[in-house]
Amino acid sequence: MVLLGDSIRYTNVISKKYRYHYNEMNAIMESFVTDIIKINATVNGPLFYSINNVPMDEMVEAEFFMPVIENQVDVIEDMHFHSYFNIEDMITYCVYNEVETTTEIAYGYLLEYIKQNHLRQVTPIFHILSGDHSLQYVFIKIGIVPEEKKEPVWR
Repeated sequence: MVLLGDSIRYTNVISKKYRYHYNEMNAIMESFVTDIIKINATVNGPLFYSINNVPMDEMVEAEFFMPVIENQVDVIEDMHFHSYFNIEDMITYCVYNEVETTTEIAYGYLLEYIKQNHLRQVTPIFHILSGDHSLQYVFIKIGIVPEEKKEPVWR
């Protein structure tokens, strides 16, 4: 089921962009968290990321985000500190079984919802990792706005 009126709202967020082969996802996540620990920031999770391309060549362009406790952090090269990260007007779908397989299905549901309801996607697709060792799930979110109606041109 698609959830309407959702958002992403966090304070004190560190982010970093990556380009990697889709098989390297876990290594990239671990590297990102390790870099956050190296700069003495305290994770205040959850980890979330955006997929910024359609990986037709199996190469993913993504940006990873992690809320931290500190309200000021000296980040390393290629990292960014955001005092506030906010996206409103999102639709969401939650996947919890066979996450890799059901993620593609969730994309389909969300994109079809956008099409059927005359909406326009205005953000990349975000993934918010949640749960614990016994049950892991991912909230998949897309920012949307109403599709602009084209007025007829009168002469």
